[in-house]
Amino acid sequence: MTEYQNQPAATGPAGYSATQLEAIKKKALTWTIVGFLCGGVVAGILGLLGYLKADTEPATAEKFTKWAKIVTIVIIVLNVLIWILVAILMATGAMTMETTTY
Repeated sequence: MTEYQNQPAATGPAGYSATQLEAIKKKALTWTIVGFLCGGVVAGILGLLGYLKADTEPATAEKFTKWAKIVTIVIIVLNVLIWILVAILMATGAMTMETTTY
């Protein structure tokens, strides 16, 4: 029941409550923004699809959001590993940033 005595709680598709749908949309929007900023276009689009599907297909929206999260985390980990590799190569002298002109 809602705060009003004679009105049942609103339910969305497949028995999802309004608060569950809002939580799904909030999570999808968060991962859309994080995905575009840190994970690239693919992660951002997956998050956006999750956000757009939240009202009509909440289960599908949760799957898209999960994949946006996974792709974003994988991209961030790969970026960190690349930066560590570059730092190691520069520290050992295998890679330098010097240029010579003739």
